[in-house]
Amino acid sequence: MTKQQILALQSIGKGIIEAANIDSIGAPSGIIYSALMSHGATFNQFQQIMSTLERHGFLSHDVDANTYHATEAGLQWAKKVH
Repeated sequence: MTKQQILALQSIGKGIIEAANIDSIGAPSGIIYSALMSHGATFNQFQQIMSTLERHGFLSHDVDANTYHATEAGLQWAKKVH
């Protein structure tokens, strides 16, 4: 993976974390997916990005409401990304 690709993925992750922190209800997964899809991402890529953010503890997923919520670890990481 090139430095440019890494920076792009970090930027995407930061945007998702920030979106998941805007409101207490979290960010609906469909809205996140449609935003990524409008930039050319596939559903598989969406799933990979979201599972990576969850696995690293940056997001939590409310399966019942199908929303994502930023964690404290995610917010701290997002502050470090430029």
